[in-house]
Amino acid sequence: MTPTRPRTSGPAAALAVALLLMIAAACGSNPTAPTTTAPAGFTVMSSAKDGYALAVPSDWTPVPLSINPAVFDKTANSLRLANPKLASILNQARVLGQSGGVFMAVTPDGTGNVNLTVDKPKEKTVDQIVANTIAGLKNLDATDIAQEPATLAGKPAVKLTFRIPNDTDAGRVVNDVVQYHLLQNKKAYILSVSAVPTPVGNAIADSLRLS
Repeated sequence: MTPTRPRTSGPAAALAVALLLMIAAACGSNPTAPTTTAPAGFTVMSSAKDGYALAVPSDWTPVPLSINPAVFDKTANSLRLANPKLASILNQARVLGQSGGVFMAVTPDGTGNVNLTVDKPKEKTVDQIVANTIAGLKNLDATDIAQEPATLAGKPAVKLTFRIPNDTDAGRVVNDVVQYHLLQNKKAYILSVSAVPTPVGNAIADSLRLS
């Protein structure tokens, strides 16, 4: 015998239907990536999962980052075979993926890059984040460190500039880095542009949008 249940009608039925529609909409909704505009010669890269969109020069190579070294190595080997000049910077990308990195793209010659990290910091203010970053940079022999107020993704941020040595296949190279720090919704966003001409770096930073 099949059990039966009382039928609901009237206002109660209408309320039940409305609740079911709301639940269905919530379950079926997916996050969407923000949108941004790419200058001429740039391509937009975005992620709904990580909530960002930014534009980078079209001839740069995106590097898929992963917190899992084995997963990253499989992709990195393919990129290294396609362009041996990326070998050194892919070693940096491997570490970045395990440290909150969600995006990275590198120049064709493998000397310059842009990367974005996102994490939930223990610090409560962006000034505290920047102070700890500067302390860490000094431990890595960074020089010419300077900071100034900036705007990133339409929000108040802090801009750091510094020079830092990196070990490459060609030996130790000192690169100029511009780094933006933003604290939003209890998440720390750090956009770093390394060994890239200033107009290109500015265009990338200006294009960044966050969910």
